[in-house]
Amino acid sequence: MSIMKKCLGMAVMSALMVSGYRMSAADAEKKDDAPKLEEQLVKDAKASIQKGVNFLTDKQGEDGAWCRHPAITALACTALLNSKSEQNPEIRKAAVEKGRKFILTFVQKDGSIWVAGQQREFPTYTTAIVLTFLAINANPEDEEIMRGARKYLLACQLDENTPGSPVKPDDPAYGGIGYAKDGKGHADLSNTQWALEALYLTEYLDKEPKAKNPEDTRKSDLAWKNAVQFMSRLQHLPESNDQVWVVKDKNDPNYGGFIYKPEDSKMDDKFKEQGLRAYGSMTYAGLKSMIYAKLKKDDPRIKAATEWAASHYTLDENPGVGPAGHYYYITTFAKAHAVLGDESVETPDKQKHLWRADVLRKLLSLQKENGEWYNDKHGRFMEAIPELVTSYSLISMESALQPYLVNP
Repeated sequence: MSIMKKCLGMAVMSALMVSGYRMSAADAEKKDDAPKLEEQLVKDAKASIQKGVNFLTDKQGEDGAWCRHPAITALACTALLNSKSEQNPEIRKAAVEKGRKFILTFVQKDGSIWVAGQQREFPTYTTAIVLTFLAINANPEDEEIMRGARKYLLACQLDENTPGSPVKPDDPAYGGIGYAKDGKGHADLSNTQWALEALYLTEYLDKEPKAKNPEDTRKSDLAWKNAVQFMSRLQHLPESNDQVWVVKDKNDPNYGGFIYKPEDSKMDDKFKEQGLRAYGSMTYAGLKSMIYAKLKKDDPRIKAATEWAASHYTLDENPGVGPAGHYYYITTFAKAHAVLGDESVETPDKQKHLWRADVLRKLLSLQKENGEWYNDKHGRFMEAIPELVTSYSLISMESALQPYLVNP
């Protein structure tokens, strides 16, 4: 390993460990009071990951892609990279590198990384997912590409300087991120959480000794401040949310949970009621992102979100919306619990649930014989695509199993 590669890897390692992607067995052993997973469950989970890895490597195209798309390819590469699968590691590593080369063919002049010029393509989503993979992969050759992608994502955050559609601080969309750089007034928590994860993992590029000028550091810090304002206005918590729709009754099932996007005055009453409902994947997305923003566990927003999550604890569905987005939900569930740091969740009935074991058992039960996963109950959000859902599932299992995965 070159000195440059080693330095870059060390620069991102602390962020990766906090983000729920990597933790060594030695680090895990320091938590003497942490409940240990059953030996057979760990064995079964590792075998399941290997089957998933085999499925993905078999599905990779000659051009290095999965589904001929940079975002799905980046998710697959992330899953393969973090699997630590012991069988044929050279095949896995070669697949990641081949995928990386495919992804880099989509780098645009403005720093974004996506399939430009086609309809129904989402530059923010794709750039964020690709940047997350590049950060984890930590190839020093990609540093300038990562800088460009990071700069693009920061420019996508809605504020007074949004091109063509300035957003004022009193607008509920302020500080959020939507589907594209111009924003057009739209911002949502899903786009925002993907972007914030990528920004978190690459924040070291705007800090000493990597920062190129103090202005970049200032913009980075301001971006987090504005993002917290946006997310606070999506949470049903009256102490920190000034929106008129927020519920005030602590017994309301929405209290403490997150919604998808700010209220739209053009919504009809029925849609508005549905749109302002808190649900699982968004609550975990908000919780994870607020932790990235350095909010402490005793912050009322974190406490309210964890209480909502505990009262809606399940892996059988995406709470609030049922089977839709089930695997997206499991992924945000696993990542959020990994960064939160607690090994168990106590539900209102005083039962303690070991979230790592629950994630592993659920995904073991859902995996198909050939190693793939897909949502056979609801295909919304592209969850009928095995390559995408298998990547989600592997990333989820790796977050849950991380103390037991040994670096190659």
